[in-house]
Amino acid sequence: MEFLSSLGPFILAVIAVIINGIPQLLYAEARGFALKPAGFAYLIGAFGNLFTGSVTPISSQAETITVASIKKNLRNNVSSILLAAVIMIILAAFGGVSKIADFAGPAIVSGMMSGVGLILAGVSWDMYGQEKRTTLISVITAIAAYAIFQNSANKVVWTIFISVVLSTADYLFIQKRRVNLSEVMEEGREQYKMSSEWRFWKKEYWSDFKFIKPAFNLTVIFGALSLVMLNIGANISFGNITASIANTTQNVDHLSIINSLADFPSAVFGGPPIEAIISGTAGAPWPVACGIVFMFITGILLLVGLIGKLGKYLPAQSISGFLLVIGIALTFVPNLSAVTQSENSVSGYIALGVTAWSKNPFLGMVVGVLVRYLGAYVGLV
Repeated sequence: MEFLSSLGPFILAVIAVIINGIPQLLYAEARGFALKPAGFAYLIGAFGNLFTGSVTPISSQAETITVASIKKNLRNNVSSILLAAVIMIILAAFGGVSKIADFAGPAIVSGMMSGVGLILAGVSWDMYGQEKRTTLISVITAIAAYAIFQNSANKVVWTIFISVVLSTADYLFIQKRRVNLSEVMEEGREQYKMSSEWRFWKKEYWSDFKFIKPAFNLTVIFGALSLVMLNIGANISFGNITASIANTTQNVDHLSIINSLADFPSAVFGGPPIEAIISGTAGAPWPVACGIVFMFITGILLLVGLIGKLGKYLPAQSISGFLLVIGIALTFVPNLSAVTQSENSVSGYIALGVTAWSKNPFLGMVVGVLVRYLGAYVGLV
């Protein structure tokens, strides 16, 4: 009976996080990336978590996709992704990401994570400006679901599922609307026109995988360094937040190696970068297995070309409620409390403010560290 009672929330969590990821994958397509190759990245993520026991899954994230596609040159963009992956693997192989977190200290890491919580809440606010009705329904139902299931072990799962389903249902069946993908496509970017062929034994299927020869220049180097900084911050903050939801810990070096290895087969064929996410699978029964199943299914859906077809039925704003609850209730408030109670609270507050202002977790951590170790000389601490 216990198994059956846990199976429902497990399945709901997988479905909800898949739905959460689809709008961001479609955003990657709008920025000129190919979708099918990203399927390989998800499969590598699934096997990586299986072997390491990592609780944090990897998926598409709007901020990483944006940083990876600042320029409208696809070859340079994917080259930056590949170079960043190489740097991250070398760094993580020697325990570098964990050492960075330890060097910063708990106050600064908590401050940075609080800043990330505000960033997530800010994304929810931005979505309100894009689509008011859908965002309002998502936010109201998410807050209501979180309050109702406050004492449930699966409160995160129910919050995601209820808010996404109800806001999407209103969009599709009451407003009778569909997402117009052409409106989010950005002018001047090379767009992949994927075939509808899903049978991988057919030649037409493999025509979607166009190898892009990597380039090496200053633009690629600067782009790679930006991605490295963002990934360090995201892996530390998102990994720790997801692990805290699952009441466990996250080895950020393992996470960094997994998401960097996953980027290779995606980027060489023009696919987007994949990174650690704050995932509702962590709040489900068997969180490691739940994340693995989510990545495996998403990978298959991408490889058979179904994600693109689902895009017109899923408004991106349906996830705004989940982002707000995760950002404020599960990230900002508890981490702010940790900063307040720490010995180096000033550096934590600085890390919070800079992270929220710059929308770059790594920059927030760097400034926090500078204040902690140099602030005494200028009277800050």
